[in-house]
Amino acid sequence: MKNHFFLLPIMIALMCGCAKNISDPLVEKDPINMDSIYQEPTDPFLGTPDKMSVVMVSASKVIYNQWQNFFVHPEDSYIMIWPSENRKLVIKDVDKAIKGIVTDEITKTEVETNFVHKGTGITFQDLIPGKYTVAVILNEDLENGKKAYSTKEITVKQYGKIYMKKIFSYNIKDNEFEEWTTKLIEK
Repeated sequence: MKNHFFLLPIMIALMCGCAKNISDPLVEKDPINMDSIYQEPTDPFLGTPDKMSVVMVSASKVIYNQWQNFFVHPEDSYIMIWPSENRKLVIKDVDKAIKGIVTDEITKTEVETNFVHKGTGITFQDLIPGKYTVAVILNEDLENGKKAYSTKEITVKQYGKIYMKKIFSYNIKDNEFEEWTTKLIEK
């Protein structure tokens, strides 16, 4: 019985020393550099025939675990691609973009695509050489960042291969645009 009273002050000291102040922020404001977490695959095109054009697109989001360590979590997202030769395509309405509709700023008309996919990634094959606009829109089931989106214009060459990954930041807001900061791998 006496041994238990000896442990009580030690337990109280440990608990007080480990306490977190309520005013401390839960997560640092800008804890990471996006380039530092981008993990480039060794060869994303392994097994892809040389005479084929391929665009691989995936989406992830920075998440923090209960110990406040970040990791990159693949997210189900809407991934779509539009031909954009002689066009300047922009997302004016996220809900329309999810259906494959964006606006051409040059002609002020809506442009539609059938290349709409929901998942963590997709591979577009045998695209006609030219310019394309790729968009990623986060799903609506997230705690924060619902329908946040990013776009990137790419140029597909004949038999060209492009690997692109969008990593959304932790503090992205709902329906907010975020630049596509991570680099592309081209072959």
